[in-house]
Amino acid sequence: MSEPDYREVKVEEERRLLHSVVYWDLAAFGALVGAGLGFLYGLGEGSRQRAFDVFAGMVIGALVVFASGWAKAQFRARERFFARWAAKRQWAYEPSGEPFEDTPFLSSGDERRASDFFSGFWTVPGVVLYQHKRIIGSGRSEQVSTFIVLHFSLDRPLIDLLQMGPHSRSAELEEKLTGQRGEIGERVDLESTELMQCYRISGPREQEDEVAKLLTPSAIVKILDFHRSLPGANSYFEIQGMRVAFLVEKPLSPKRPELIEKLLELWEPLATWLIDEAAAANARAISSGEGTGAGLTETSESEPS
Repeated sequence: MSEPDYREVKVEEERRLLHSVVYWDLAAFGALVGAGLGFLYGLGEGSRQRAFDVFAGMVIGALVVFASGWAKAQFRARERFFARWAAKRQWAYEPSGEPFEDTPFLSSGDERRASDFFSGFWTVPGVVLYQHKRIIGSGRSEQVSTFIVLHFSLDRPLIDLLQMGPHSRSAELEEKLTGQRGEIGERVDLESTELMQCYRISGPREQEDEVAKLLTPSAIVKILDFHRSLPGANSYFEIQGMRVAFLVEKPLSPKRPELIEKLLELWEPLATWLIDEAAAANARAISSGEGTGAGLTETSESEPS
């Protein structure tokens, strides 16, 4: 099977749309509805103006149907390309699903949307890569941020909460002015000045030692290697209990599918480190008689169906 080409898939969908009798019937119906609305709008005006209103209504009605059909064709092209691209690699792909909302960042925003779920790229079960949109506000003030997310679960919790993300001037300024920090989101200072320059690290109050214990020198090297490989990108890391989310603020585009493989290659050492740490902690707990972590590799309710 040859590598799929997005431009070819896009042309196929556009050709299929233009050859669809139903599509042109809908365009004619849209023109008819537009003409009727134009006629009603032009009542009470002169015949020339009324004729213009009818003609304008026909054009607008047809264009609305045409634009709607064209947008759907682009959306279908995206889905078909990603499905072929994933099948080429023997991955699974789902075009839609519910967003994960089981970490603080993934649950933030007024609204969240998700699309383009990929899985099966690693032997570890339950690992999903998808596009996550965080929406804040509405109407003209609406702000949409798009992220590529890698989400998975651990065998055992390593820490109650660990968050790493770009430095936020507004958050840091608020801390300096008020001197207050929330119980979740307490800033943690580490000995690695380079890591502190790259990321704002936070966790629950009075658990700084747990964060420092988890972020060993070898782990810090892996995180810095990831950061250097994506200069200028806003990247985030979250661990909450057994839930882990890695995020990069970039959209998933069928024009650049190689970004998916690049991110997976960069994320794999970090994911392997956490999975191995959790497995070792679980083994120690079993040998000491503490039992396993509750809900081993449990599946999130928000996974795509």
